[in-house]
Amino acid sequence: MTKITKQSVLALFLALSPSYSYSEPFSYGVTPNAASTGMNWSMGSVLPSVPGLDINGLIYRYSTNKITEDDMKVTISNSNADGTRYTFRETDDWSGLPGNTITKKFLFNNIPSPSWGDGSIEVEGEGTVEDPLVAYSYRVDFCADPQVDPSCPGHVRPAPPVVEIYDPLEDDAVVAVLDQKQDFQYDEDGNLILDEPEGEGESRLEMGLMAAENALTMLKTQGQNQIINQINLQTNINMYYNAQIGGGVYGDVNILTDSGISDNKKALRNNLAQQLLHEQMVQSQYGD
Repeated sequence: MTKITKQSVLALFLALSPSYSYSEPFSYGVTPNAASTGMNWSMGSVLPSVPGLDINGLIYRYSTNKITEDDMKVTISNSNADGTRYTFRETDDWSGLPGNTITKKFLFNNIPSPSWGDGSIEVEGEGTVEDPLVAYSYRVDFCADPQVDPSCPGHVRPAPPVVEIYDPLEDDAVVAVLDQKQDFQYDEDGNLILDEPEGEGESRLEMGLMAAENALTMLKTQGQNQIINQINLQTNINMYYNAQIGGGVYGDVNILTDSGISDNKKALRNNLAQQLLHEQMVQSQYGD
């Protein structure tokens, strides 16, 4: 079985196709073998998912394995977008012919990719199809949406966003509140004069001051000792005195195996040598 690569498909297309004008804003390409995984395929898995893509060519090649006298027809097709008709359909009649390999190429006038439905290879009669290849050539129009690139024809520079500035003085609700003006009066000391309706009695301010004064009076009736006792009730720590920590007595486990420690003779000699040296230095100060 011959391995079909995308490079070989592209080379076959170029060999059988007229020269293209690869000019901006277009880009051209070739799909991989749509029939590489079976006799049916979805165009969504074959074509690149980009806007402005058109199909401008199709090529197929396959081999038949059949007996010459048998009837056999092979149809390569693509349904249209709604699946009711066909965007492409071609039938090869192999009846009375020996098995062989066939290659065909078709050019289209840039049919938009949404018009292409699922593709298939159908066999009618006796025989099998081997090594099928179905590939599509396409063109991508980068200016399908003129707003994508400023160099595209018909491009319109986007207008700057409109920013609405909120002016509270133009807000009817705010203006309505501001219109409700109140004239306040103050006494000689600068205190606000509150107008109370006749017969209403004491003002709210006077009642508030009275309540505060009554609270202070009630507080004075409590002695200092009562206040301290109440505070102590909040700091009762008797429960901590009754707490017990589990444990026991841990005896010494270190045992000295030696009955005594022997003198360090080397250290003793060093000490005697230093003492002798010290005495010689002292005697040298009184020598001749």
